[in-house]
Amino acid sequence: MAAEGRAAPAPHSSSNPPSTDPAWAHGIVVDMARRKVQCKYCDRVLSGGIFRLKQHLAGIKGEVAPCSRVSAEVRMQFCQYMKEKETSKANTSRRRQQIREDLSAPPRRSVDLPRGRQFFDLDQDEEG
Repeated sequence: MAAEGRAAPAPHSSSNPPSTDPAWAHGIVVDMARRKVQCKYCDRVLSGGIFRLKQHLAGIKGEVAPCSRVSAEVRMQFCQYMKEKETSKANTSRRRQQIREDLSAPPRRSVDLPRGRQFFDLDQDEEG
């Protein structure tokens, strides 16, 4: 039961999307448990959630049929969004790979000298 004076949180519905994602302005939840979303332009019910709706609006073929009734402006907006998302994921993958490589390299011990930071292998015995 909700506290007095405050409403209980509403369940996810077509008027209450599950996130603040801008794509929800173009679709409504049909069945959140099964990740079904309906396009507001062509009324097609899509399986796969909000990401699939974005593909539908952008006109990306393969996973879902492109929307035939969406405006060119909205289509371009979601094409751009999908390209940015792909670039962002690629950058994240590269950063993670670099971190893995850095962590798997043997540790380097350094000594601060007046001329700046220089690296010496302090684990090897001196010769000579």
